[in-house]
This record gives sequence, C-alpha cells and structure tokens, in this order.
Amino acid sequence: MALISDWTQLGSDIFYRKHELYSMEWGGGINLGDFMVAAAPYGGPIALTRDESKYTKVARSGGKPIVFVFSASGRKIASFKWTGGYLLAFGWSRSEDLVCVQEDGAVLLYDMFGNYQHTFNLGQEVKDTHILSAQVFTSHRETGVAILSNSNRIFLVSNIYEPRTRKYPDIPGGVVECWCVVREERHTNVLVSQGRDLFLLSHVEQRPQALYPDWSEPGGRILEMAVSSNSRHIALLSESGKLWIGSSDIRMKYCEYDAKSQVKPKQISWCGTGAVVLLWDMTLEVVSVNGDATSYYLDSTSYLVQEADGVRVIGSVSHDLLQKVPLVVAETLGIGSMAPGALLLEASKGFQERNTRANDCLGMIKNSMEEAVTQCLQAAQHEFRPQTQKMLLRAAMFGKSFIPEINPEPCKKALFTLRVLNAVRDYRVGLPLTWSQLEHLTLPVLLDRLVFRRLFPLALQIAGFLKLPESDGASRILAHWACYKVLQPSQKSDEQIAKEINSKLGYTPGISYTDIANRADRAGRKQLAVKLIEYECRAKEQVLVLMRLGEAQTALRRAIQSGDTDLIFTVLDHLRQKLPSGDFLMLIRDFRVAKSLYIRSCRETDTDQLRDILVQEDDFHGQALLRVKEAYQSNRADTRQASLQGAAELFRKAKNEMAFQMTEEQIRLFKWQVKLEDSQQKPYVNMSLHDTIHQLIKDGQVKEAERLRVEFKIPERRYWWSRVLAHAQACHWEELSNFSKNKKNPIGFEPFVDACLKYKNISEAQKYAVKVKDENKVTYLIKCGLLEEATKIAQEQRSVSSLTEVLAACGPQHQGIQSRIQMLLSDSSLRS
Repeated sequence: MALISDWTQLGSDIFYRKHELYSMEWGGGINLGDFMVAAAPYGGPIALTRDESKYTKVARSGGKPIVFVFSASGRKIASFKWTGGYLLAFGWSRSEDLVCVQEDGAVLLYDMFGNYQHTFNLGQEVKDTHILSAQVFTSHRETGVAILSNSNRIFLVSNIYEPRTRKYPDIPGGVVECWCVVREERHTNVLVSQGRDLFLLSHVEQRPQALYPDWSEPGGRILEMAVSSNSRHIALLSESGKLWIGSSDIRMKYCEYDAKSQVKPKQISWCGTGAVVLLWDMTLEVVSVNGDATSYYLDSTSYLVQEADGVRVIGSVSHDLLQKVPLVVAETLGIGSMAPGALLLEASKGFQERNTRANDCLGMIKNSMEEAVTQCLQAAQHEFRPQTQKMLLRAAMFGKSFIPEINPEPCKKALFTLRVLNAVRDYRVGLPLTWSQLEHLTLPVLLDRLVFRRLFPLALQIAGFLKLPESDGASRILAHWACYKVLQPSQKSDEQIAKEINSKLGYTPGISYTDIANRADRAGRKQLAVKLIEYECRAKEQVLVLMRLGEAQTALRRAIQSGDTDLIFTVLDHLRQKLPSGDFLMLIRDFRVAKSLYIRSCRETDTDQLRDILVQEDDFHGQALLRVKEAYQSNRADTRQASLQGAAELFRKAKNEMAFQMTEEQIRLFKWQVKLEDSQQKPYVNMSLHDTIHQLIKDGQVKEAERLRVEFKIPERRYWWSRVLAHAQACHWEELSNFSKNKKNPIGFEPFVDACLKYKNISEAQKYAVKVKDENKVTYLIKCGLLEEATKIAQEQRSVSSLTEVLAACGPQHQGIQSRIQMLLSDSSLRS
C-alpha cells in the first residue's frame, strides 16, 4: 500500500494534499496579477476585471472596464461593461450575487449573469470622504460590506439586502496598515492595525479596544491579517516576516513562525482551521497551527479562495484544492496503516486478485468489520478521483457482505451523494464541492444553485435520482425553468409558449402559474402573461393577476365562474374605480350575476349608483321601491310626501296596480297623520293605520278614530278589536263598558274578557264573562275564577266535558265543588 503521491506531511501525523480540480478553460493567456479577482466560496463563480490601481490615470481613460464572470472550471458565464464610477472592490454574496463597491460609497448588486439587481449607498459621509478600501464578508446567514474611508473611519452594513449603515468608533490617528472583519454570534467587530498597534472596533463600544498579541520578540508593523472561516482563529503577519497564529480575540497564541521573507505576500488565507497559507507570486507556503510548514511551487500567478475545509488556488492554467487530508483517509490509505479500513481495502484488493492475503486481512478485522466498512465509506466521501471512490466503495461493499444485519442507509447515502458530487464537479458544471461543503450547504441549496445557473436538466435529474418530493424537487425546478423561459426571445407565439410551459409543468403540486405570469409581465410580455394565467387553478390568484394586467372582463368572468361572491365584489370595486360610471354600468349589463350582486350592494351602500342602474334599465318597480325607502329616510313631511307620490307614479308605470293603490293609501294616511300631529300635538307619523287608530283611542280621540275608520273603510270586526284592546290598555273601563252596550257587537264579549284579564282587571272581566256565548261561557267563567257559576252552567248544559274542565281547574280549597262535580259525573244521563 503506497502513500498517495500528492500528500505532503506537515508534522508527525498530519498530511496536506493539493489536488487539481480543473484545467482552466479560459486558457493560459490570462495573467491574474493584472486583474482584480473575486471568487465565491463553495466552488462558486469567479469574477475578473482589470485592476485599475495598476494603471495610470491616462491609461484608465481608455474606456470603462469589463467585468467577466467564469465558472470554477474557467468557462465563461457572462460579461458586462462597467458603467458606474470607480470600482474599488467586489465580492460574492451567500446567494451568489456579485457585490460591487464604488469609491463614492455606492454598492451595486448583479447576478452571476451580469443582470443588475439593485443599489444602495453607505451614507453621505462616505460619499463625501470616499473609500480607501472595502471588504465583502459573509456570515452564517447574511452578506455584509465593510469599508475604510479616507477619513480613517470604518462603516459597515451587516446585511446587503436590508442595508443599514453602522459607524464604528474613530480610529486613533495614523496610517491603517491592514484591517479585517471578525464575526461573532451577535456582533460584527473589526480588527485594525496601525503600525505596531492593534485595535478592536465594535459598534456597541464607544472607543477602540487595544489588543496585544504575545510576540516572542517585537515584529514591527502588522502588514497582513486573515480570519478563519469560523471567525475563531486569526493570523497576523509582521513586516519582519513573523507570522503570529492564535485565537481571534488575541488571548491565545498557537504558534509563531518566521517566514524568512521581507517581501509582503500577495495574499494570506486560512486552509480550514488547521493551517495558514501565504501566497507570493509563484510560491505557496503552508504553516500549521503547530508551527510546521511546507511549500508548494506554482506555475503561474494565482489567487486564493478560502473555504471552510481548505483553500482553492486559482491559477492562469489550473484550479487546485489544497486541504488537510482527513484522518479517516490517512488511516485507510496511508503507508503501513493497520486500521480496520486499511485492512478491509487490502482484503478487497486481494479478493479481486484471487490472492490468499484477503483471508489473512479478513481474519485480522473479524471483530471490527463494521468499523472497517464505515472507514471505507467515509474515506470514499472525501475523495475527488472517481477511481479511488470506486476502490473504497468496492471494499465497503465487500465488507458489508460479512455483516447481514448492518444498516444499509449509510452505504446508500454515500453512493447517491457521491454520484451527485461527481455530476456537479464535472467541468461543464464547475461546482467543485467537497463532501463537507455539501453537508453544510444541503442538497436543496445545491439544487437552487444549479437552477440559478440555468442547469435545469441536471437539477431535474438529481431531484429524480434522489427521489425528492415534487414540491421540493421537480415542480420547483420546472417553475424556475418556466420563469426563465418567458424571459427568452422566441419566434413562437405567446399561446404556443404558454402551451409548451403547461405541457411540461401540468398541474404538479407546488407549481404557481401566477408567479410565472408575473415574471412574464415584468419582462413586458403582457399577452404571454394573460395566456399563462389561464392555467392557474386558484381563482383568487388568477383574478387578481388578470385585473392587474388590465383584463377586467376576463377577470369578472373568472370570478363569476368561481362562485366566490367576495371575489366578484373585488373585481366590481376595481372596475368601478377604473371606468367611468356609464362604461361600468354598460359592462356589467352582460353579467347577470355580477349585476344582481352589485345592485344588492348598492341598496345598502350607494343609493345614487343604484338609481342610475335602475334608470338605465327602465326598472320602474325598482325605482319606486327606492323612492319609498328614501321617503322613510327623510324627516321632512313635504319631502316624504313628494317621494311617495313619485313612487306611486312609478308603480303605475310599472303596471303594478296593487302597489300603486297601497302607495296612494299610504299618502292619504300620511296626510291624516300630519294633520293629527298638528291638532293633537302628539306623534302619529310613521305609524301604521292600525297603530294610528289604536293610539287615537288610547288618547281619547274616539271621534277621530271613527273618521279614520270610515275614510279607510276598515272592517267592523277589526275596528272593534282595536278599540277593545286600546280601551283596556289605557284603563278606560267606563268607556269600554259603554262601548260593550252597543247592540251591533260583531265580535262577541270574549275579546272584552281577554282584554280585561290581559291588563289585570278581573272584576271588570267578570262583568263580561257572563255575557259570552253559551258554548264558551264555562271556559271564560273559569278564566275569571267563577268556578261556582261555571259548575252551575255546566250542570245546566249537562255536559261531561264542561264539568271535567271545571274539575281540572279546582284546587284544594274547592273540595265542595269537586264533590258536587264528581256526583254529577256519576249521573249516566249526562251527555258527553
């Protein structure tokens, strides 16, 4: 078993390796030393533009620079001409937007295809003083920008998508040699070097805090500094070439290393958390936190990209990954290793070669076979070469066959994930992710990045291969594809494009045609948006988009088809605000349901609009009803009378004779009521005819009530009932008695008894109880408490039912009556 050739030992048991990821497709003609470079972490895109600081002002005036965007494999993604001010620095956000910082404090965002996103400014003070240097930094969730102004002040924005500029404490006078951003859990601090002094700036503190690194001997000015990706470690480089490595709070020193070079390196970066990398023109020096070092010689000017588990070295010709060899890989592939994984790998090779050493190796790991399988799987996960992956996976499968009860999921996950990693590492995709980076990034984010790169087929294949739910996989990817497709110029008609999109997307869960239509509308393709929104299943979303697109009639039709009255009212309200009144009314005439709902709404909220509709439709009956309503909403007698007369005329035009006559009678009654109010000084208006007569009788105006009865031809029986109840309610017992003596009594005396009892006058009721009809006399005598008389009448009538009724009304105090009735009931001659 031989040591892997590209490993370099750094200390007793620590190895580093530099693996070539790609031969750059941009060719060897690019000298990175002439360019300003920004590369996104996690194998992200690379941005290049001419470094203006290396040209004289005369040379700069030749024209605006061009910004190029390449994939990690050197494939050109986009280029655009920089049209803004002087570009001082740029970097990449977590969502792979290019963040460009101008000298005047303007920060511009572009996507990786050079499409402008938005701009924000760092404030007036920065604009006035201009920027000396700037850094784009990322935290766990956000991307920020920090700048050092010409006035030696630090300004910082912690989230570029919600920019809020914070000013940090003033730096003491002097030249700032270097500075960097140190992220903490809740705060973002800035380390600043001034000569030999080191200061920590925090926006929650009013003054800078002086820090004192523990140098073994004075190292002079601090020229460079770098913070690890997790912000826990820092490296400081002095002008004498001394490298101090320790914790980011400067409290703990790990080591101090003498680089033995007075030449300032081009770049200093962390390789994971275990080593610091110094880059000169053609030399790369790796210094571990233990003080051990090794060097690599490069073939061209290069640029370092710090990653959480390594550092990428981008050169003019090649793109390499420098990282610490994971312990499990060293144990499995290292020289003379006796780890279970190494022995299982040796056994697998022997088995394929039909060599007896396979038996010997298997015997040595008989009791640790599961650990051996796990080591081979984990070692395969950290390998870039497919051949090495296959060798290790084959060994894992070989060992797995000796453990029938082993959990197959880790093996399955390793196989599937390595296939995905190998697919995205392909030079045509250019995403050189490691296993650790993918675990941190997660598969959904990886799919998003493929989608943002417009690699829809690959994203769909990966989603299908991993059997992701449609809402997280295929449907989301297809939705992004559709949004991209509507932006592309095409010779096809809008209807054909909409049908093509629908044929691909169908009605898969998670697909929103509303989002796709909105994207088409923003791109200026309104008709395509209209065609697309026809496929939207959600009526509310469909209608709202149609209204925004100006398709009011179609929106109203869809709302009516949905049966949602709230949605119909929403469209009607939108149309009413948008259209002149006449056009609006003509439009809703063609939609019967909408018209009916609108009329119902107008009856409650907008009388004037309702009148316009009724007049337009020649609806005389509806106009008449509206006049009646208006009449009783007015307190003026003349207005009410005029409205009622208008209503009567409209009922006549509508040929509704019954309503016409009722309105005419109401007008006559209203006139009577007005006269009565004037003469009696009591309220009668707003009463019905029956209530008016009732009130007149209560008020003692019997003659007026009689006149009203004659005028409106009230039936005799109804009038008698009203008068009896009114006299009883007003306690006019004498008038009631006189009225009862009228020989033309059409209702009998039963109502008299009921009225007296209703108003608690039993003695008065007893007067009338004896006068009721014979068939009702027993019942009414019982109501009045005259049980003796009721018994006598029942005996005279010789009625069993009447006697039984009296007996049921008797109480304990009526034992005599009870005995008499029981004796009478025993008489067989009584009639039932």
